[in-house]
Amino acid sequence: MFKRILSFFLVILLLLPVTAYAVDCSAACAIVMDAQTNEVLYRKNINEKRSIASTTKIMTALIACESGRLNETVSITFDMVNTFGTLLGLRENDEITLRDLVKGMLLPSGNDAANATALFLGGSFEGFAEMMNVRAAQLGMANSFFVTPSGLDEGNHHSTAYDMALLASAAMNNANFAQICAEKSSDVVINGKKQTIYNHNKLLLKLDDCVGIKTGYTDKAGRCLVSAVKRGGNTLVCVTLNDADDWNDHINLYSACFDMYSEEELTQSLQLPIVGAEQSSIKVLYTKTVSVLSADDIKIEIYALPFVYSPINKGDVLGRAIIKYKDKEIAVADIVAAEDVEYYGEQV
Repeated sequence: MFKRILSFFLVILLLLPVTAYAVDCSAACAIVMDAQTNEVLYRKNINEKRSIASTTKIMTALIACESGRLNETVSITFDMVNTFGTLLGLRENDEITLRDLVKGMLLPSGNDAANATALFLGGSFEGFAEMMNVRAAQLGMANSFFVTPSGLDEGNHHSTAYDMALLASAAMNNANFAQICAEKSSDVVINGKKQTIYNHNKLLLKLDDCVGIKTGYTDKAGRCLVSAVKRGGNTLVCVTLNDADDWNDHINLYSACFDMYSEEELTQSLQLPIVGAEQSSIKVLYTKTVSVLSADDIKIEIYALPFVYSPINKGDVLGRAIIKYKDKEIAVADIVAAEDVEYYGEQV
């Protein structure tokens, strides 16, 4: 009897889906999130409030990228460079664009670049901190509080793995942010002189499909890493806080979490009423392949004209199918004519 019960449970275990929770992770807190749907694939103490070091600069850089002022020139003041830690190397009276300040904080993690951005956009560190916290609230970062633009520990500056994953997902949807944080190196211009800076994010070298985002370290926070990988049509973000083996943990977590996805080919044929043809309707269709965790959570919304006029050529776009996963749009497919239809009527 015992053997039969044991065999039954072994069969049940074999039938259960393999998840990323089998992966060992040395971080105090960790999460893997789908950047498009915000679905959590892996979690470890994701709501624990912790110091987040220079991953804070994701928020600072995002606010800069959303400001519409990236091409404006910033005149560097003493207060902007009166800091310590990793630096871009700015000096009082330097001239640099806001875009290059974003590069300076995302690649070499310049605290001076973050401070300059904060004072330029917020007028004061307190004013910019308020901007950061307002943006955090908009993103649903309910367990975060920002004090400094650089991530240097001051006051009650903190966030969580979950909140940082929300922030990273939003940041990767900003074209300027995504382009800058993916660069292994870049040129910045200070006082008209070009210099090359290099990205501290080694995951860009370790994983070909890594597309960002930001490293961080302080004695209080330990090693922090927020990264993003785009693979097979999906973008995942991973956050680890206080993790001495962050590079390997991110690689292993991505491997496990991307294996949880399956490709689903979606196709459907429809009939649209047609005017000016021998036939009363025309066959149309859409086809799209998506990569999702569960096909049961896919919904498709069809948008097409109530009728069309002939002539129609095969392949003409006559509508679109909005593909949603758990009520979030993940893809759009053109609805096209599946046949040629000639005009049928009186010749003028």
